[in-house]
Amino acid sequence: MAIAAVAPRVRTIVFCDAVAASPTEDGVFTLEGIRQRLTAESFPWRATLRVFLVVSSPWKGRFTGKILVVKEPEDRWIRYMKFVAAFEEDNEVAPVIVDAEGCVFPAAGQYVVEVFFDARGGEALKGEHPFVVSGQRSEPCPEESFCRGLLRYSTSLPNR
Repeated sequence: MAIAAVAPRVRTIVFCDAVAASPTEDGVFTLEGIRQRLTAESFPWRATLRVFLVVSSPWKGRFTGKILVVKEPEDRWIRYMKFVAAFEEDNEVAPVIVDAEGCVFPAAGQYVVEVFFDARGGEALKGEHPFVVSGQRSEPCPEESFCRGLLRYSTSLPNR
């Protein structure tokens, strides 16, 4: 059986500023500052961020994993974080919160959060979440089509 088939599945990846568990209801979380983009005042830029995952597994147990924050297109990681996903029952869905404190972005550009799980002597890439880091000044977006899509999305949201 392939490594990816025995590793847990990543259902959701959210890169955000803060995660707070509900004080009254298990399994409910408030996410603040959900990120598709990060604006830096200068470079290198140090940010305190969180990665919120929703993972599932057909088997109960504890599974180790890692998250890399990678600078593209150089394919060079700038932050490495380990985590454990625990499943008390078969076919369970579980939240995982990983602290990415001290994440230092060396320059503007395209980045990606990559989630891996260890299984049977190897590791499998189970999810990716891209985002853009730009400078505070009016620097051009490194991925123009991606940024235009974000702008269209953010301007089409209803005001509440």
